[in-house]
Amino acid sequence: MKKAQVVLAIGLVLGLLFSAANVFAGSSADVSVKPNKTPGAKATDKAIERATEGKGKHGKKQNYKGVVAEVGDASLTLTLADGSSATFDVTEKTKIHIPSLGKGAALVDINVGVKATVQATAAEDGTLTALQIKVTPGKPEKVHRVGMVTAYTAGESITVQAKDGQSSTFALTADTKILPADRADELAVGSRVTIISRRDVTGGVLTAQGIVVHPTTEGDEDEGTPGPTKTPKPTKTPKPGETPEADEQ
Repeated sequence: MKKAQVVLAIGLVLGLLFSAANVFAGSSADVSVKPNKTPGAKATDKAIERATEGKGKHGKKQNYKGVVAEVGDASLTLTLADGSSATFDVTEKTKIHIPSLGKGAALVDINVGVKATVQATAAEDGTLTALQIKVTPGKPEKVHRVGMVTAYTAGESITVQAKDGQSSTFALTADTKILPADRADELAVGSRVTIISRRDVTGGVLTAQGIVVHPTTEGDEDEGTPGPTKTPKPTKTPKPGETPEADEQ
């Protein structure tokens, strides 16, 4: 009887030892499968990746908006909204678009003071190269100039001097109208005219849309308005029997 109990006890102990061995083996296998990675390493990798991508944004296209501060032989400088400036290299591959000239415009056609958008890429050293330059169109402003013609070349240009001495030059095109039409032959140096124009949104030369030629009789206002005529003194009517008095000399 006692022998049977001993055998049973030994069997239970062996069974417990076997179960414990299986649990230990499974735990070891799980540990070997998981990579030995330092906590926080994933976050560090992400930070390095972001830093690498953002470093100078090398080779990526970026847009810059601002006001043209300087135009060089092969460069353009913008003053950005935050007051900083950005200078771009302009090459023969740079596309330039100006509303009044279209896509065939050149760097020399860009005027200082106009708004522009530049698409550019950055080199590793920070140098910016312009891929596209677009002059931003604004709202045209109407311009009127009244004065005397001091220079005139039909179909090309006209210069007008105002009373304050300021001179303005306007380009003339085939679309420029001379009004009224029957005074077109009177338009010359010395004529008094009104120029109707629209300010070029690209900052270029003003172009006359219309020229109103005033009659030659106008302009007398500069000579002053004649004073009032003196009313003559009424003559005294003589009484019967009186001799009229002679006017005093």
